[in-house]
Amino acid sequence: MILDSIELLSFRNFSHLLANFNPNFNIFIGPNGAGKTNLLEAIYLLSNGELKRGKREVEAIKWNDPFTWIRGEVEYEDGRLMKLVTQIRMEGEKDFSINGKIVPLRRYLGSFPTVSIFDDDQDIITGGPDRRRKFLDDFVISIDPEYYSILNSYKGILTRRNKVLRTKNTDKKLLEALTELLLDYGEKIIASRYNAVSLYIRYLDREGKKFSLEIRVEIPSFKEDIQKSIQFYRDRFNLFRSKEETIGITLIGPHREDIIIRINGKDSRSFASNGEIQIILFLLKVAQFEIIRETKSYKPVFLIDEFLGRLDDKNSRLIMDLIEEKSPQIFTTMLFKRVVGKSGSIFTIDNGEIIDEEAF
Repeated sequence: MILDSIELLSFRNFSHLLANFNPNFNIFIGPNGAGKTNLLEAIYLLSNGELKRGKREVEAIKWNDPFTWIRGEVEYEDGRLMKLVTQIRMEGEKDFSINGKIVPLRRYLGSFPTVSIFDDDQDIITGGPDRRRKFLDDFVISIDPEYYSILNSYKGILTRRNKVLRTKNTDKKLLEALTELLLDYGEKIIASRYNAVSLYIRYLDREGKKFSLEIRVEIPSFKEDIQKSIQFYRDRFNLFRSKEETIGITLIGPHREDIIIRINGKDSRSFASNGEIQIILFLLKVAQFEIIRETKSYKPVFLIDEFLGRLDDKNSRLIMDLIEEKSPQIFTTMLFKRVVGKSGSIFTIDNGEIIDEEAF
């Protein structure tokens, strides 16, 4: 899969931008604050329907403008072309279209898959459980867009159930109905996460050997198969029912799970060095790339934000060799000009404009 071109209107510090891309490497260089990461994030938004940075999506709209608009042309390996548009309005509403037809986000997701590494992604290793849950859930959505609706339904039912639990005179019938719905959706989430972790284990075993590392992704509450994991979930849920009614909150479920990422048998949160964290992060993303490629039968696009600058020369070379072996289309940012890969384009960005383009 290739992103042939992109057009931005009123996105962060870009007033208007139209760019055509190389099918191999695309390197964005320029000083801090020039807009390199903004352009990379625009591609991420076009792919995922959400911003990578910032809590309020209207922050992406250029100051004093009413909306932002991103259009991209994507080419599949079989020659199919797809025109994608994402729009965010100042009121906070978003629109998505595929080939000129407005579609809901659940249908839009998966049409242009990307694998990305941004600076704050190291929180996947060092941050709290919610960060790792989002990482895993976003990955599941990339291979099964229907999971987006399942996850949102679970969150909505969870909110309603917690509200009922906090009510003094609890409506028992309503609580039971919400509980069964929550358990049903919870089981679907557990099954999807179980399959995702199983896929991760298989691919990380293979890719980690290239760096002499053993990387494992684990969810402590999971058992040896899906059905036993689901039964364990229901048993634990029922065990805490009375306590939930006392304190007024749902205590057991996918919304409370943690995901452990181990390096050579040890919890990476406590034992991984800064350099190892970067390598773990990269290997997680390479595993994502391979899984998407096999499940979708096309290669996702790779987005890398100044990642190579955080590694020593040896590991940078190993990573570049591995990327070239996978041969995806790559977009990466760098502070200074540095040729990587066999062929591509270097875009010099300053003050929200591409001021130079050079092929190599």
